[in-house]
Amino acid sequence: MAASLTQFSLTARLVFLVVGPMIDLKLFAMQAGAFSRAFAVRFAPATFVVAIIIGTGVGLVLL
Repeated sequence: MAASLTQFSLTARLVFLVVGPMIDLKLFAMQAGAFSRAFAVRFAPATFVVAIIIGTGVGLVLL
């Protein structure tokens, strides 16, 4: 999928590949069931932000 996004930069594609698996509906449901819904609601946005920051940083340095 990401290979077909040729109109975007390599950094944007890297962030897409990193954030996708980190914020998944099944993963959210599993976290809500294993811990609590309140935890999952707080954890998902934090994971999203951290994944974007790390992906962008790595993309800018290495790509």
